[in-house]
Amino acid sequence: MRSTLIPTLYWGYWANIVYIIGMIGYLTIDTISYMYISLNNTISFIIYIFLAILFVIDAVLYTIDWYMYAVKRRENKAESIQYRSEFLACIFQNFGSYFYLIGALLNFDKNQWIEKILFLYFLGIISFLIESIFTLFGWIIVYRRKSFNNLKRKKIIWAHTLNIIANLIYLSSIILTYYLYKIHKIINSNTVLIVQIFGDFVYLFDAYLYYECWQEFNTNTEQQSLNKFFFS
Repeated sequence: MRSTLIPTLYWGYWANIVYIIGMIGYLTIDTISYMYISLNNTISFIIYIFLAILFVIDAVLYTIDWYMYAVKRRENKAESIQYRSEFLACIFQNFGSYFYLIGALLNFDKNQWIEKILFLYFLGIISFLIESIFTLFGWIIVYRRKSFNNLKRKKIIWAHTLNIIANLIYLSSIILTYYLYKIHKIINSNTVLIVQIFGDFVYLFDAYLYYECWQEFNTNTEQQSLNKFFFS
């Protein structure tokens, strides 16, 4: 029984791990870029593409996790699919990841493509913001169906709330970048990097909270499934 449960539940585990690794990567490269303005553009370009690809993979893993939980593991296959808000969140997460990946690819000639890059990043962060709102809305619906202890409830709420806050921080950095470029023709700004680094910290703490929530959920879900298997 455990052999069938582990592949089903661990999509979410790997999605959270990739999220944590990705945010450590963004925090590291943004901090290095702030500290060393003369950082080789080719190196940073490759790193940002790698990180963007990581988040495309992350979006796919979260989507598979939703399918496993909301569709595959339904007790009654005839009942309608639940957690539809989370499904919409997965769609926007995938959109946002691809927008960021395309934007990262255009950075090979940042001076020429700066406006298109900023537009793609704007679409990407708006997609992520919509995703985070749908996810929070989905969990509010879940609260009406299931009981959670106060600590778990607060942890989940903080995870979703921090995700929204981090998206808003990144949105503000994109708006600030566009303003500095249009008004002062500044493309690389330390002020923008500081805002992004702050957002990276929030995202990273958020990723840790999601991992903690997943561990608690996974332990309870797996134990419940094992109990049904052995005592039904």
